Amino acid sequence: MNNLIPVSRMLTAALNGELDPWSDGEAMTRWTPRADILEGEKDYLIMMDLPGVKREDLEINLEKQNLWVATRQENEAPEGYKTLRRERASRSTFSRSFKLGVTVAEDKVSAKLEQGVLTIRLPKTEQSLPRKIEVVQED
Repeated sequence: MNNLIPVSRMLTAALNGELDPWSDGEAMTRWTPRADILEGEKDYLIMMDLPGVKREDLEINLEKQNLWVATRQENEAPEGYKTLRRERASRSTFSRSFKLGVTVAEDKVSAKLEQGVLTIRLPKTEQSLPRKIEVVQED
């Protein structure tokens, strides 16, 4: 079996504006959004730019100090329209994980999506917060 794409298929795909001539007409994009990780006195913030991502398309999981963020989007033509040419991917996915160096209060983790920015707040546990230790003088 020949695994090479025929030249005619590649030319047809290029002329039709397909993003991925290897995909039998279903263009898919995989991407990794950039993230800022910030540390506060009592918590961590992870901020990710996710333009066009809907809240219901996001999946966020926390397990054993590993945080996973993933999405899968379908970009369909509006009702009453058919696609004549596609330059945007019809589907896009991403998955990103973060290894947390300290224990976080799992039951207090929160996430919000506003204006294309996902913000995940990871509160530190009491055990991981800094403590002041008083030195006593022995007599």
